[in-house]
Amino acid sequence: MSIPIYVITDREFRSSIKKTSLAIIPVGSLEQHGEHLPVSTDSLIVDYIARRTAEQLRSFVLPVIPYGVSYEHKPMFNVSLSNSTLSSVMCDICSSLSENGIKTIIILNGHHGNTGALQYIGQILDGKISTSSTVYAINYWHLLQSDFDHAGYVETSLVLAISPELVKMNKAKPNSKSLLKSKVAYSSITTSPGALPRITGNGVWGDPRNATARKGKQFLHEIIKKLIQTILELD
Repeated sequence: MSIPIYVITDREFRSSIKKTSLAIIPVGSLEQHGEHLPVSTDSLIVDYIARRTAEQLRSFVLPVIPYGVSYEHKPMFNVSLSNSTLSSVMCDICSSLSENGIKTIIILNGHHGNTGALQYIGQILDGKISTSSTVYAINYWHLLQSDFDHAGYVETSLVLAISPELVKMNKAKPNSKSLLKSKVAYSSITTSPGALPRITGNGVWGDPRNATARKGKQFLHEIIKKLIQTILELD
């Protein structure tokens, strides 16, 4: 079973760290995901993946960080942190974990806009935390063979598998403007404030109408399996 840090006592932590020194920090966002998915979609998905991965690795898992860098969604709903704020918060969290004896820290990213801030946390902390502690950042969608989207087929299937009661499939619509569905284009778009609604028309990148819980479970199995393999390789 996993060890959720937010429900254990100090004594239980001290006992558990004798068995594992691995901790996973899920980082999400709070932003629009079309008319059919909740604004907490990224956080819901990455929190679920982190907890299920921690269960199999019998490692610590921290509460999800629910805010990210989401300016690309302006003027649609987003609650955003600046890159520097997110970076500072994560550095402080990782420093605290290191001081408490955590040796391997996995920052599991659930939102593309966070990538720039999270990928350099280990570099920023070099020389500032214990040499026995190492910080890694992993974007969970890199573990999928399918092209990723925003509130499209993949994300909608994932939420249907995790929290189907939060999905309004009768309101699911594809992007209302024609666009190129390439990873390179998506990566570039999410660095520009306000770009996603402007380019997609409705804030959706992809087509969610054929999404299913069954496919979402298959995606989750693929992600978690590959994430565990990756973490073991890092260790």
